[in-house]
Order: sequence, then C-alpha cells, then structure tokens
Amino acid sequence: MHGCAMSVLPATDLTMLRIAKGDVLFHEGDAGDAAYIVDSGAIGIFKAFEGGRIRLATLRDGELFGEMAIIDGSPRMADAVALENSVVLKIPRDVFESKLRQYDPFLRGLVQVLVHNLRNVHRAYMRRPRSVQDFVAVLAKHADGLRRYLAMLQEMDPDAEALKHLDTLEDAIGDLKNMFSDRHDRRKSVLTDSDL
Repeated sequence: MHGCAMSVLPATDLTMLRIAKGDVLFHEGDAGDAAYIVDSGAIGIFKAFEGGRIRLATLRDGELFGEMAIIDGSPRMADAVALENSVVLKIPRDVFESKLRQYDPFLRGLVQVLVHNLRNVHRAYMRRPRSVQDFVAVLAKHADGLRRYLAMLQEMDPDAEALKHLDTLEDAIGDLKNMFSDRHDRRKSVLTDSDL
C-alpha cells in the first residue's frame, strides 16, 4: 500500500513513523489529527471494556485506520497500539480533508452517513446489557412496552387474559429487581434510561 498511497498522495504529504511494539499511536477519546496506513507490521485497535480491554481489529500492510475521527469530527473510538515493531504512514488531517473535498458532495455525504451508522452499531454493541441490574431493567422496559401495545389491541383479547399474565410477569421482574438491588455484580452496569 505504501506505493499506492504514494501514487495518490504526494510524498511530502505523508510522514513515515516507526513504532515500537507496545507503543500507542492514539487513545480512545483523543481528537482525530491524522489517519494512518500500515506500511509494515501490525496495529491493534483496542476498546476499554468492563475493566479490561478487547481487541476490535488487527490491521496489517496497506490497511487504513483513524479516518473516522477526521470524517465526522468525533473523538477516537478506541486505542491504536503497535502489536509488533511497525511502520505507518501518517496522513495529516488537512491533507485527508483536502482529498475528501475533491469528491462529489453526494459521495462525501454518503461517507458521512456510513461513518455515522458504523459508530451507532459500535455504540449499540458496547451498550448492550452487562450486569444483572441491566438485564432486569431491559426486561422491565420490554414488559412496559408490551403492556402499552396490548392496551391498543384490546379487541384481540377481550377478557384481558394476556394482561393478567403480564401482571404476573411484571411482579416477577419487580421481585428480581428487589432481589438484586443491593447485590454487587462484578460486571458494571452500563445502560442508562436513554439506552432503554
């Protein structure tokens, strides 16, 4: 990819960085000041997760990374760490943005939408229930939604038999909530009202 990157971008626009195994290129939450292409070696993309971290991707020769923070202006979603001694080509933000501006506005807009969708998928995955309390909250939210839906469909259940079963379910969910309210779960709760 080094040759390909050089054919698309002038050599003066790129900086070659040698990175030792274990060195961090950027941290989650950093502003996006550059995109990178792996010239040799391997870069791991890591996300903080439940007191540890998980590897989201391993990038090798020719792969681009770090571009999303430039495209949509959001902070970095994860850490980028050299998994072995590596060489990357750094594409400064202004050079990257200049190249994007040369494309049709429709295509630029499409890229923005794709990046936005990818970030939303990532957030949805990272915000799924973790703790017992999270799971109980999700059950309660779904039971409430089902109650509202069944109330609109009274003609399908004139004796409200389904609502009686739902009352039983909601009582059981309340019991679970009380049972686990003061118990420590080793998995951190991550869901908020906006997630439900």
